[in-house]
Amino acid sequence: MAAPEASTSSSVPQIAGGSVPASPEQRLADVGGNVGDVWRAWWTWTPGNGTFNLQLQWNVIGIDSTVVITASEIDSNGNRFVGAAAFQVSSIAPGNGVVTFKINIGWNSPLPMRTDVLVFN
Repeated sequence: MAAPEASTSSSVPQIAGGSVPASPEQRLADVGGNVGDVWRAWWTWTPGNGTFNLQLQWNVIGIDSTVVITASEIDSNGNRFVGAAAFQVSSIAPGNGVVTFKINIGWNSPLPMRTDVLVFN
């Protein structure tokens, strides 16, 4: 599911939990303009540090989707907070039913994280 890049890092973060993503059949929001649908979900991940390419599979994502991803450190209760470590998301590439992105967790020991994902179609 995720392949680490060549760097000194811990094991690749894995999905540990998340919200229940909606499916296209639910048609929860008609936005208007040139955006027909907006979808939101979140996932928590096992601890990691370093740089990784990660993937999320979600059937609302298409090759022409716009996907926005944020990442935050979380405490033991899953609450997001801003700590001393830098969490950076880049190189977001949507595909058919999947999004691949790069995450860099700038800390010398593994930290748990949560990613929040917005999909615009």
